[in-house]
Order: sequence, then C-alpha cells, then structure tokens
Amino acid sequence: MSKEDLTPEQRAQRKAEKKARKARKMEQEALQASTVQGDEEMEAAMDEAAVPTVVEEESEKERKKREKRERKAEKKRARDGDDGETVAAAADEPQVAERKSKKAKTDKAPAAVSAETPSTPSTPAPAAEPVASTSNSAIPAASPAEAAAFLKENNISYEPESAASTYPPVLSFAALPLADGVRKGLSGFTKPTPIQSASFPLMLGGRDVIGIAETGSGKTVAFGVPAIEHILSLPTAAAGKKGKSTAPVSVLIICPTRELAMQTHQNLSLISSALTPTLASVCLYGGVPKPEQIRILRNERPRIVVGTPGRLLDLAREGNLDLGKVSWLVLDEADRMLDKGFENDIREIIKLCLPSPSSALGPIKDEAAEPKFRRTAMFSATWPMNVRKLASDFMTEPMRITVGSDSLQANARVEQTAIVVDDPRKKETLLLAHLRDNGFSLNAAKKGAKGKDREKALVFALYKKEATRLFEFLKNKGYEVGCINGDMTQEKRTKSLEDFKEGRCNLLVATDVAARGLDIPKVELVINQTFPLTIEDYIHRIGRTGRAGRTGKSVTFFTEADKALAGQFIRLLKDSNAIVPPGLDQWGTTIKKTTHGAYGAFFREDVKGTAKKITFD
Repeated sequence: MSKEDLTPEQRAQRKAEKKARKARKMEQEALQASTVQGDEEMEAAMDEAAVPTVVEEESEKERKKREKRERKAEKKRARDGDDGETVAAAADEPQVAERKSKKAKTDKAPAAVSAETPSTPSTPAPAAEPVASTSNSAIPAASPAEAAAFLKENNISYEPESAASTYPPVLSFAALPLADGVRKGLSGFTKPTPIQSASFPLMLGGRDVIGIAETGSGKTVAFGVPAIEHILSLPTAAAGKKGKSTAPVSVLIICPTRELAMQTHQNLSLISSALTPTLASVCLYGGVPKPEQIRILRNERPRIVVGTPGRLLDLAREGNLDLGKVSWLVLDEADRMLDKGFENDIREIIKLCLPSPSSALGPIKDEAAEPKFRRTAMFSATWPMNVRKLASDFMTEPMRITVGSDSLQANARVEQTAIVVDDPRKKETLLLAHLRDNGFSLNAAKKGAKGKDREKALVFALYKKEATRLFEFLKNKGYEVGCINGDMTQEKRTKSLEDFKEGRCNLLVATDVAARGLDIPKVELVINQTFPLTIEDYIHRIGRTGRAGRTGKSVTFFTEADKALAGQFIRLLKDSNAIVPPGLDQWGTTIKKTTHGAYGAFFREDVKGTAKKITFD
C-alpha cells in the first residue's frame, strides 16, 4: 500500500511507530554511552528519549478511541440504516482524530517529560504519604504533649493507665482511617467529642471498651463508627438466590427503651448513608406488630440490629433472628437496662452471639477471614457494681475510659434550682409560674424561632397516671403539649416525640422512659414535677438539656415523700456548686448505705478482683 492510499489516522500511526523505533534506538545508544560518558550525559539522553515514548503511549490511546468510535458507527448504521450519512461521518472521524492526536502530542508531551525524568538512576522515588481519606491509612497518633494536654483538659482517665500511651486519643476525624462513605456521613460533625476521641483508637484497635461519660456526650457515634468500619472489614458474603444477600447480622446494639433504640438506629443510618452499597439495618422493639420486623429480617438481611432486650429475645427464640454470627456487641446505657430488670434477658442474648475470646483481639482491619469471636463494648453515664459484674463476665481484658468521674455527677452546664414544697398540692401552681418565668407562654411559641429551633421544655412525672393527669392539666390551660408514658401505644409515643422534636408542641410531659439517651434539640428547661426514685435518674433527667456544649436549666420540686434521698441530693447540689434550698436539710444529710439483696448492709462494692474457686479432693 502506497503512502498516498493511507488514511490520515494510519499515517499518524506509522509516524508514531517510527518515532517509537527512534526512541528505542536512542535509548540503547544512551545506555551504551553511559559506560564511557558521565552520569549527566546519560540523563540527558534518557530525557530526550522520553518524549517519543510518551507520544507512542498517546497514539495507542488514540487508536483505541478510533476503534471504539468505529464500533459505535457500525452499530448506528445497523440501527438506522442510513448508510450515506453514517459513512460521511465515519470519513470525517479520522481527520478529527488526527487533530486530537496532534493536540495531545503538543499538550501532554512536555508535562510527561518533566514527570518521567528521574533525579538519580540509583535513587528510588519517595513513597507517597498515607492519605487519611482511605480506609487503609494508619491512625496518626497525637504528640505526647498534645495527648497529655487533651486528657487533662477534658478530665479523661484510662484503666489501665498504660492505655493512654498505647492508644492515644485522636483529635480530628481526618486522623482516623475511615472509609470515604463513613467520612462523608460524619461531615456534619466538626470534631470528635472527648469520649469519641478516646474510644476510637481503642475500638478500631479491636479492644473491648467500657465508656463512662455524661449524657449528651456523643456515645452513639463513639461506638457506631467503629462498628460500621468492622462490617466493612469483613469478607463479602456470597449472593444467594435471585441475587439476595446472605450476609448475617454482624453488629448488635441493645438499648433500654424504644425511643433510645430508634434514635440510635437513625444516627447509625445517617453515618452510613453515603456508603455504596448501602448498609442495611433494622430497629426491633416492642409495642408494634412483629410481621413487618420479621419481613425486614428475612428480605433485607440487615447487618446492624438495634433493639430492646424483650423483642430481641422473643424474635431470637422464635427463630426469626439469628445472632450466631454477631461479632460486635454494644450495650448502650447498660446501667439502666440492669436497673429495669433486664439482666437475665441480656445474659441470654449474649450467649446467642459469638463467644468472647480468651485474650484480646487485634485491630479490626487485620481480620481477613470470618470472625470466630466477638468484641464487646459497654457505654453508660455511671459505673455501678452490677454493670461491673456484667463486664467481668462477658468482656475480655476490657479497657475503661472515664470522662469526668464514674461517680454520680450532674452536667456542669445545667443550672440546677431546687424548691422544697411543703404542700404537694401547690406543685401545679409552681409549675405554671416557672413556665411563665422561663418564657413559655400560653397558646404561642416563644417569640422568635419556630419549628426545630423553637425552645422547648420537658416536664417529668414519676408515674404514668400522673403524667396523663399533668398532660390534661396543661392542655386545658392552653399549652401546646405532648405526652409520653408506658401506657400509650408505640404509635402515639412516636408521634408525640416527633411533634416535640419538630417544634409542633413546645412542652412534653414524660415519665422516666424519656430520661435516657434521647437527643432532642433546643430543650432549654427541664422541670421535675415529681422527684425520681434514684439520684441516677435525676442526673439523666436534667441531662436532656445542656447537651452538645449548650447550657440549660432545671427546676426540681422536693417534698417530704422524697426525704430518703435528701442526703444524696444535697451532696449532688454541693458538688455541682448549686444552691441548696432552705429546708432541704431538715431531713438530714445522711446518705443511706447501699445494701445487697442477699448480704444486706455488709455488702461491699470496693472489693477488687474476682472470687477464687476452691476445689477439694
């Protein structure tokens, strides 16, 4: 074939091949000359030879593009049947390709030459630094001085103390080795809270963790992010019939109340929303029919299950929930679950999961096979003896993180006001007065913001009937009010809570079912119409305000019926630098010693270690 018969594209290809042969020849000459000439002459020859090589690569790309365009043109001819128009378009394509090829040669060759030029033949190129946005990057540890300052500033302690140096806190989300989808899910957070900074390295390192921190400190994200990363590190399960997933439940999160379980599920869904493919999860709780929950378990094959102990155990016993592959277990608000009498249910649920290892496991990223053991985490605001016993039974070499103190301690950002009421019948009048004094007027929102930004108030009652009576009382007075108590259906409870969060009502009357873990924006005031049965519940009640660094206010009515807790209440107010009201000390400041059901007042909580079993021959 003569040169005149060649198409412009073929001529360009031959020209590129000729230059490539010339480049190889020049490279060989340069290598031969290197034995005689110095290093500088050899580098110049290599630089000069690099240009045609790049051209060859570019011409190869253009050839592939041309072939792709020709295949498209043939498909178009077959589909449209318009031969004349298609042939004309195909005849014009080589000229366009030639122009693009020339442009690519002139634009890309100089940049490629400078990129390909080595500094010294015997020196390898420096390795790229790890990028924090990839899931394979290592955790950059904070400097010892920064870590020590951070721990001291936030009053964070470890047990054992060596964990502080082995797993130093991370001070930003960018320093974490997270998947890109998880990082996008955290884009709404500026920086980790103290409990998150301290627990992320431990949990990503594969250790069992006990986290003690005040309410509103971000414990859900603290255990949610490592749980999602754990799932992403597991081997991909094979697809079943009709392409359905066969992946088992890998993460189980147990919560004491339905509302807290739903909130935890929503937060985890938000964090994992940017993942591709999506990470299926489900929330299981009582008070609603089981068929819909069973359908989700069977059809969607969720990897994360969040639920309350009763419904989880029911579904597991019926064979609708398989927990045999759970390798990540979280007990949220563990002290509350044990107080409510769920200890036997929790122990039975834990036995259905994978066993606890005999020694501590390694980092979650190092697992290449299906896990044979589980990791366990417990998070709470207090650290009572029954929680310690549960941790010793089901956790392996756990590391405890305490933000603040593990003893009873109220949120320092909440201004506490206590009022001694001599006649309980006056409490309704006092309730209305304090609502007015704090700007909650009748039939109208507080001047200014509306919707979610509307300021809100929580009114706590001790008993369900009392909550219903208060709800009717405030409603009749003209307030926009909702109600949550255990006698209501789950549908009504969910609607009342949603109306309160969205600002459709600015008052909510609730029992202690709403005292734990719920994160409701813009709660400015908490009123304890009736004092709770324990000081722990009081701390959790007032913890509904002053969350996420904000300030809040609480008002508590104290009567003679609550005198058994007067000593503990006085000590709590003094520790919080709050004013002790006159008349509160009339019932004494003695704090009743904790007693045991079997051992009575002789029971001691400060005994360390475990009992030694003695066997006789």
